[in-house]
Formats: sequence, structure tokens, C-alpha cells
Amino acid sequence: MPRLFAGALLFTLGCMSPGTPQDSATMEDDVGDIGELPPMGNVALTAWLAEGHYLAWACEAEAHPARPPGAHGANRICSNAALSASEAGTFPIGAASVKELYSGGSLSGYAVGRKLTAGTERASWYWYEKIGTSVVADSAGAGLCAGCHEDATRDHVFTQVR
Repeated sequence: MPRLFAGALLFTLGCMSPGTPQDSATMEDDVGDIGELPPMGNVALTAWLAEGHYLAWACEAEAHPARPPGAHGANRICSNAALSASEAGTFPIGAASVKELYSGGSLSGYAVGRKLTAGTERASWYWYEKIGTSVVADSAGAGLCAGCHEDATRDHVFTQVR
């Protein structure tokens, strides 16, 4: 098994969280400004991403190889105003990022993080990842997503785009 495939498979399996992925009908969600705050749940988030709301955020200029210790492969990250403007400490509730995931130069999926509550617990962040049609994370404190992001130097966020 090629090393890259094995690593991607391990990441994907580890990022899965127990239970059923959440959809917009089963999670409370105060969307507020639809452009600044991604909804939660596969159904609502898939539509929101397809509409490109996050493209108005602060985004990296282009896709690049994963930065260590990144497990996502080639990606491009966008941060909403709450995440971009935060200077220190924990990020404010509503801070969010979208990571476009690329394979072979083409957009193949998304990883989304959204700050839900004050504090630094893994469940203070909602994590979502979808590659193709496979949802591999869709919950607060999701598995390996939160486990890996716990190693970030600041409140579960490795890259803050300003």
C-alpha cells in the first residue's frame, strides 16, 4: 500500500466520530450572518459550501502542499472575520475556517472548523470533513480532527488567514 494512501486512510478513519453524522435538522444552529458563520450538519453545510459563502473571507492565494503536521494533503485555507481578527487567547465563538482539499490539482473536498463555545476543550469546536461524497467528520469534538488540532499552538487552529 503506498505510504500516502495509507496515511490518508488512517487520517480518514481516525477523523470519523462515533455516532451518526449530524444534519441541519438535528443540530441547534443560530446561523446569524449566513456568509460569516457556516451552518452545521452535512445537508446545510454542503449547500453553504456549494454557494461559496466562504470565498468572501480572508483566503490563501492558492492551494499548497500540507504544512506539517497536516494530514489533509494539498489545501487552501480561508478564515472568517472572527478568526482573522482575533489577536490572542482563545478564538471567539463563531470563529471559523474552511479548508479546500485538493487531489491531483482538483478540488476534492472540504474541512470546516467552527468555534462553538468558550474554552479550549475539544468539544468547543465543531469539525466537518467531506471528501467526494464521503462525510468523515460531522460533530463537535470529532475524533482525530480534534485530537490532531489539540497540538495547535493556539486554540485548535494551525493556520489563521488574515
